[in-house]
Amino acid sequence: MIKPHQFIGLAAATAVSLLLALGLYASSNRWSAGKVEGEAFVPELTKRINSVGAIEVTQGGSTLTIARDGSAWKVRERSGFPANAEQARTLLVALAQAQLVEPRTSIKEKLGLLELEEPTGKDAKSRRVRILDTSGSVISDVVIGKTRFDAFGSGKGGIYVRRSAEAQSWLATGDPKVTAEIKDWIDTKVFTGETAKIVKVKIETPGEGELVIEKAPPPEAKAEDAKGPPKPPTAAAKESKYRLASTPDGKQLKQDAKLDDIVDAFGSINLDDVRKLEAPPAADKTQVVTLESEGAPTVTFRLRKDGEAQWISLIAAGEGDAKKMADEINAKAQGWEFKIPNWKAELIGKRPADIFEAKGS
Repeated sequence: MIKPHQFIGLAAATAVSLLLALGLYASSNRWSAGKVEGEAFVPELTKRINSVGAIEVTQGGSTLTIARDGSAWKVRERSGFPANAEQARTLLVALAQAQLVEPRTSIKEKLGLLELEEPTGKDAKSRRVRILDTSGSVISDVVIGKTRFDAFGSGKGGIYVRRSAEAQSWLATGDPKVTAEIKDWIDTKVFTGETAKIVKVKIETPGEGELVIEKAPPPEAKAEDAKGPPKPPTAAAKESKYRLASTPDGKQLKQDAKLDDIVDAFGSINLDDVRKLEAPPAADKTQVVTLESEGAPTVTFRLRKDGEAQWISLIAAGEGDAKKMADEINAKAQGWEFKIPNWKAELIGKRPADIFEAKGS
């Protein structure tokens, strides 16, 4: 049985423990004297957002500049290739609306834990964002760090930030999504085709000859089948949508060579990077791939290797309705060369040695 003086002592100990727990909770959550909710992260941007002339992003030692050109935006380091205007607008609005909520570390050695280290290092994950006006003057200069999901409750994330000239870091509202990756700022689709309408693919490889892949005619129906309802295609028929126009003497198609996969690869070609095409690529080092489709323009691709990278350029031509489609393709692609994934280049640029073997092998 607990005596009165023991009960009082136990109650006092419980109260002390509760106070300590509350103190630890407040300390861990930092919702205390440090809270400054309502202060704008980049107040100057709110006032001058309409005078922004460029967005400069530095990450991992690389810098990308998205510059305004009238109502359009262009990538300065890619010879003015068109940038996504909506991406630029979204970033500016997110930065203008971001508010500082609570202070974090100001110790330089610990900034990396929040991905707020100096962004000039090769392996830096931080992103420095400089907003410049049309005359090149700096409107704001900040560093964006790690996202903290559910920072302010379910579905309400926050982000760690700091101003470039300051070591003090903060947890702020919002999540300005920004990188110095070219793919995040441009339309990455180089070409999109309707594979069901492709009738011929011709691949010319210097010194190795050409491959011509054409649409196979539908299998002929047997007389007895014609009387009844249509039957689903057999597995063999499904595997023979395309065929070779010819096979070299003494050669046969490799068992694992899949012509349909080559054709299907033209359904979508996406880029990893882009550069100005200063001069036509050398013919003796370039594969030429010609794509013919029903009711669509003929598209000619030129594929070449530069170091370990694969680059492609293209031009389209057509008459009637196909001419309008060709003009749209050329408006985006003409005068540019696109770096594409190596696996895609190897698929659309198949060589005879890739699909043929000696007969009887």
